[in-house]
Amino acid sequence: MSINEISGKLLKKAIMHSAFSLRKNKKIVDELNVFPVPDGDTGTNMSLTMDQASKELSKLSIDNLKQVADTAAWGSLMGARGNSGVILSQLFRGFSQGVPSHKQSMTPLEFAIAYKKGVEAAYHAVMRPVEGTILTVARETAEKMLAEAKHCDDMLTVVKNTLSYGEEVLAKTPDMLEALKEARVVDAGGKGLIILLSAFLDVLENPDLSLSEYEDIQQEDFSVEKTDLKELEYIYCTELFINGKAINIDLLKSYLEKLGDSLIVVGMEDLVKVHVHTNHPGLVMEKALEMGELSKIKVDNMRLQHREMIEDLSEAVEENQKENQDIYEEKELGIIAVSQGEGLNEIFKSMGAEIIQGGQTMNPSTESILQAVEKHAYKNTIILPNNKNIIMTAEQVKQISKKNIYVIPTKSIPQGIAALLAFNPLISIQENIDNMNKALKGVITGEVTYAVRDSKINGTLIKQGDILGIKDGKLTIVNSDMEKVLLELIEKMVEDRQDGIITLYYGQEVAKDDVEKLNQILTDKYPEFDVECYDGGQSLYYYIVSVE
Repeated sequence: MSINEISGKLLKKAIMHSAFSLRKNKKIVDELNVFPVPDGDTGTNMSLTMDQASKELSKLSIDNLKQVADTAAWGSLMGARGNSGVILSQLFRGFSQGVPSHKQSMTPLEFAIAYKKGVEAAYHAVMRPVEGTILTVARETAEKMLAEAKHCDDMLTVVKNTLSYGEEVLAKTPDMLEALKEARVVDAGGKGLIILLSAFLDVLENPDLSLSEYEDIQQEDFSVEKTDLKELEYIYCTELFINGKAINIDLLKSYLEKLGDSLIVVGMEDLVKVHVHTNHPGLVMEKALEMGELSKIKVDNMRLQHREMIEDLSEAVEENQKENQDIYEEKELGIIAVSQGEGLNEIFKSMGAEIIQGGQTMNPSTESILQAVEKHAYKNTIILPNNKNIIMTAEQVKQISKKNIYVIPTKSIPQGIAALLAFNPLISIQENIDNMNKALKGVITGEVTYAVRDSKINGTLIKQGDILGIKDGKLTIVNSDMEKVLLELIEKMVEDRQDGIITLYYGQEVAKDDVEKLNQILTDKYPEFDVECYDGGQSLYYYIVSVE
């Protein structure tokens, strides 16, 4: 059997099956993370990114090649989580741009060229590409696929040879990155990509493969539709996608604002999503048709929905109305912080920030951050990612939203709090951005957690269950005693400082008595420092510490 072309139907099936395969194997990928901490989530992030692409494809009734590619690109873009998810979404985005718009199928060579465009887009998205990562595996497999496709018109053979070569490249990643070599693992993101390619090959080898095993993906709901259903001014909730070229998003938004409310118009120049509550869905579609082809059109009569659901939802609606009555009143400036833990959330809220739930093990998606930005309707929005693995996702939101967004590259909760402390509502936005960025340099972050597996880092042997002390992202201390790890970590954090503030944010599993004891020890040991302790309520990390 040979396959000389890839149709939209086959591409759709391959992507959906690849998502399913990665979901089944995500734990294998997670366990390859170099740091043996409980938030190793490369596989989870890649899987959730693919799940969103698959979910969008499952709604697609027409298997047009270009539409399939664009839908997968959009879904992965909105679902992207963590650095690995963002890179994967950029692979899909570049690939979709390389898919011919006028053809119903692709030759192996056209597919290889589009895949190479995807790799170029992924490299472009990363500020400082590192060899030995998913980028290396992607680049090498793209070059191999292109070389194979130039002298072979059988897609099955091309992908089989590409996959075999990709596995060889993946096996060599420890030789490219010392951290991988020492931990005796291959690159996690690279492994995830190989799983996707392998699943793609499965579909090529069995085009009639049933997707009956595909499970309905339950995605997080970040809906901004908080409408008083008792007195609807606009009846029809209208959603659609526009596929076109150089779509003028500002012009479209300006027109649609006159037709209704709850307006969201987001996307790229060639793919835009529209959501609006209106009494004239036909006019919405007519205007959208002027800018490109329409897909995934959905018009719901909210009044009818209300009549069916009023008994169950009346109380919830009233509560939502109260909480969100000013939701679309545009304000000058807002700050959105990513946080996890009841105590930490309250700290950020008390300092004037809106909260997106997320952090370690639960990186928020592009869509969830974008929805938060659109929901609060600020003219200017400052985003505090508070995690190094969320910064790229926040930057991606900055690229696709038409609002003024400023991403402060906070890599930890203490950095986020320091940035907020530097904020002054009486000065200009740019002065605030400069001050908040400067504030990050004066913060030392410490974290105390546990090892989820045996490993070796920087010559230190680690056993599963060991307590780990991490200073500014680098493993510093390994011991079996939590108190010893914390005290030694703080000792290293205060080196070369004569005075300052030591702040402890303790997690869910820490007893209050232990905190009081540690507070006294630190107060006695460092009389020149102010010692503060707060109930952070975070999971997995016993303590988050800052020294300023």
